[in-house]
Amino acid sequence: MCVAVPGKVVAVNGIKATVDFKGNLVEAMSGLVSVKLGDYVLVHAGCILQVLSDEDGDMLTELFEEISEL
Repeated sequence: MCVAVPGKVVAVNGIKATVDFKGNLVEAMSGLVSVKLGDYVLVHAGCILQVLSDEDGDMLTELFEEISEL
């Protein structure tokens, strides 16, 4: 099963963005969607698939935290 994970963009360099996943910084390709500093995004296999609203980003982050505690 594959899961897209929510994170926050902390840097943008052309079509690449650095995304923060709870302290883990990962470089992801942003060529599919336009992103800016501070955006919540969904990342799968190193590609940013979607920009999320702040509300959805917060909700998904909390949900993933709850799942990891199980």
